[in-house]
Amino acid sequence: MKITLPHDIPLLFYIPVAKAFYPFPIYFLRLAAPAPYDKSISRILNSLNENNYSSIDKVQNATIGELRRVRNFGEKGLVILLELLQTLSQQPELVLETDKLDDSLRVELDHLKQVMPVRLQLLEIGIEI
Repeated sequence: MKITLPHDIPLLFYIPVAKAFYPFPIYFLRLAAPAPYDKSISRILNSLNENNYSSIDKVQNATIGELRRVRNFGEKGLVILLELLQTLSQQPELVLETDKLDDSLRVELDHLKQVMPVRLQLLEIGIEI
């Protein structure tokens, strides 16, 4: 699949992920994956993290052009990333399914969900913690 979105406009204009998720680590996108521990998804998320795209916020504010220049990422990685963000955008309730994550990430996310601005934003989109 070839991505035809303009290369110089941030992803947030195409995939409206709730701002409550912006502080969440990039590894949170595992919850949006069809298979939680798919190796290609791990490689994609590791590549993003290693290239300073460590949170949903940083990815949402990146452009297609910037992401195409990420080392060890590629077009397939871009397609999968867009699919993961789209799933998160359409199913924000995934934030409740942290039992699919590694313990350390689950603890980090459970803590983030209790931070008042994040908690209030989650409540605004209909997710009670």
